[in-house]
Amino acid sequence: MQANSSTEIMYTDIPFAVTIKDIFDSAESVKTFILDIDLNSKPGQFVMLWLPGIDEKPFSIARDENGELWLTICAVGNFTEKLFMKKPGDKLGLRGPFGKGYRTAQKSDRVVLVGGGYGMAPLHNCGTMQQTAGAEVIAITGARSEKNVLFVKECETSGFRTFVTTDDGTLGETGFVTTVLKRLLTEEKINLVQTCGPEKMMRAVAELCGEKNVACEVSIERYMKCGFGVCGQCVVEGTGECMCVEGPVVDGAHALKNFPDFGISHRGAEGQKVLW
Repeated sequence: MQANSSTEIMYTDIPFAVTIKDIFDSAESVKTFILDIDLNSKPGQFVMLWLPGIDEKPFSIARDENGELWLTICAVGNFTEKLFMKKPGDKLGLRGPFGKGYRTAQKSDRVVLVGGGYGMAPLHNCGTMQQTAGAEVIAITGARSEKNVLFVKECETSGFRTFVTTDDGTLGETGFVTTVLKRLLTEEKINLVQTCGPEKMMRAVAELCGEKNVACEVSIERYMKCGFGVCGQCVVEGTGECMCVEGPVVDGAHALKNFPDFGISHRGAEGQKVLW
């Protein structure tokens, strides 16, 4: 199915061709691809990106507005190696958007976004939604080193109160995002925490929010193939919920209580258990 930026997508499960408008470096080994389409997606949803003859992979949406879809992608494996060889003007196959996104906060709420690694890309998108709803947005973004930090300027330009942490202290505070979050939860009235990144980090975030009785949403990453709940590849342990349909964004307390693999393990391409 062919789609234009001004056309509403009718069948998300059928690949359609999109054109790369631009590509830019976002961090070390991370590029943002700007595609010439607007899917009217919700922050936290994802698309399936297809390279014919190579593979199809899921990617979170970093921005979706004004006729442009942004995908911020880290180079990991053969698929992204081939993708990073693409140039503006080249075409890609796309399906989506899929899954459940982040919920919209109430007016005057104070929302904290906690991003680890390249998880900050979809969270910045979420933050702009929360600002539009009238919420105050605080962003905490963390990475191993300054060269790995994502979307700091974007968060600051958007007017988010922004904190940066790095493992090696090359930018912002030395340490982890959870240290900053714990301080904020202790010192301020926080209404909602939304997080995306390494699952061990998200589990720690959800646990902190549980201790302070603060609402939390996490974005669960599982191996996805179909995108609409047929193949069962992305189910979580415990409830068997498909993260491509009932997720990827779920309530943090629900994940802690009902997903025994949350922050512990996941299933690989062949169904084998892999520790995070």
